Amino acid sequence: MFFRTRDGMRPAPLTHNPFNALVGPRPIAWVSTVDVDGTANLAPFSYFNAVSADPPFVMFAPNAKGPGAAKDSYANLLAVPEFVVSLVSRAQAEQMNASSKAYAHGVDEFARCGVTPAPCHTVRPPRVAASLAALECHVYEVVTLPVGSDQRASHVVIGEVTAIHIDDSVIENGQVSERRLDPLARLGAFNYGTLGEIFAIARPE
Repeated sequence: MFFRTRDGMRPAPLTHNPFNALVGPRPIAWVSTVDVDGTANLAPFSYFNAVSADPPFVMFAPNAKGPGAAKDSYANLLAVPEFVVSLVSRAQAEQMNASSKAYAHGVDEFARCGVTPAPCHTVRPPRVAASLAALECHVYEVVTLPVGSDQRASHVVIGEVTAIHIDDSVIENGQVSERRLDPLARLGAFNYGTLGEIFAIARPE
């Protein structure tokens, strides 16, 4: 099939936006922020990835819930330009999914979803204590994208990673073991995935 994206992202016979399935699997950023009063917010974002390794930068896209309805994560980081990316393992899938609910502004998803917070060193938002890795970030730049066919605003948040937490249990032979990290990945529709085969290929010299 073929379609032009400006005409809409769910042409018949598709029932879901195919873009999410085509661009995947995607890592999941479990992003924590705080508002000016210090109330924490926790939400997952699968439009997330690394931008640079040294210095380390990441990006995630807190796209609006609807026309004129910004997500709390986005509103918080505009007021307090700091965030934490806690990486999601398979064992945390249910809690992560619970935190994706559109709770009222000011609700602490850590408390509501039974997620234990842990303090950070270089930013004010807490991290997820049980996550095997977490990235403390300062907002570097926010890019606003054109409004799509669903009239929702889209933003890209670029953050500089100022500190990294790695659980000792995932370090093996001097490297982070992806198998031990057991990262959860986002696919299309309501689907998720985990690691399958892992293999190494040396780069040509």
